Amino acid sequence: MSYLLEEIAHKLGGELKGDGSVKIHAPAKIEEATIGTISFFANAKYLKFLQASKASAILISNKDKDQIEEGKNYILVKDVYTSLPTLLSLFDPVNEPRKGIHSSAVIADSTSIGDEIYIGPHVIIEEGANIGNGVKIFGQAFIGKQVQISEHTIINAGVKIYHHCQIGAHCIIHANAVIGSDGFGFAPTKEGKFNKIPQVGNVIIEDEVEIGANCAIDRASMGSTIIKKGTKLDNLIHIAHNVEIGESTVMAAQAGVAGSTKLGAHCMVGGQVGIVGHLSIAARTQMQAQSGMIKSVKKENTKWYGYPAIDYNNYLRSFASFKNLPSTLEEIRSLKKRLNDLEESAK
Repeated sequence: MSYLLEEIAHKLGGELKGDGSVKIHAPAKIEEATIGTISFFANAKYLKFLQASKASAILISNKDKDQIEEGKNYILVKDVYTSLPTLLSLFDPVNEPRKGIHSSAVIADSTSIGDEIYIGPHVIIEEGANIGNGVKIFGQAFIGKQVQISEHTIINAGVKIYHHCQIGAHCIIHANAVIGSDGFGFAPTKEGKFNKIPQVGNVIIEDEVEIGANCAIDRASMGSTIIKKGTKLDNLIHIAHNVEIGESTVMAAQAGVAGSTKLGAHCMVGGQVGIVGHLSIAARTQMQAQSGMIKSVKKENTKWYGYPAIDYNNYLRSFASFKNLPSTLEEIRSLKKRLNDLEESAK
């Protein structure tokens, strides 16, 4: 993909300074940019790279316009970081126009398919599925019976969506994620065995959710496992049956949430955080990496750290003491010896 610089300026709503007929074929980091690329400047630490950059154009904020040099091309915007996602999306291969159904796809006759869709090679779509307008489904994905996928959602290669699950609009599900596999439900018997409890619910993923590669989101035993609007999940995350994740929550890689726990809106979950089942976590709770949440959080906008997780600031104070524990113990031993010596002298 390539664009004229004036086209990029128009799409960003920015002010063009320089030659709008210059062709741009890719974005690049300012220290690595070459002719034909566009870079950006937003941090004074990179000023030396700005001055030496070989980029054909630079995205720059209005507040930094005094750095503009004659003979170079710029797009001035109110805020570079706000404009950057739009700029990068112009060159994202996922956004390349794709339409049509590959000849190797297997699609049930009862499937409802919208307009301007793309279905890649070796995709399987089972009976009663409903595929909305503008949806893209890449190679070797599996869409089960009665699955609903709303408009302009992207299902990447190898994704598996089990029967009766619902995917909202403008979602992105990355490679090899599994949506709607059975929840971990077993009943112990007198003989010490475990009988499987049928998992007859589904998964509901609301609009504008992004799910990373190799995530597993279990279907509910009854009812629904729910990922609410705007939530973003990193790679390798497990969401167990009947969990609810609130709106615009973000979770880093390898986090796990056990069954029937409910997270409020705008929570932040660090990498490898473990959350036990049947908890209720208040909105805007922050959980630092590798923390273990073993109790509900009722107060909003709190921070937690450690295992078991405690108040973040309390953890930092505790850790400050813990790391000095060897010297503290040595000091205690020394004091104890001095005390014994004083007692002997007194006798």
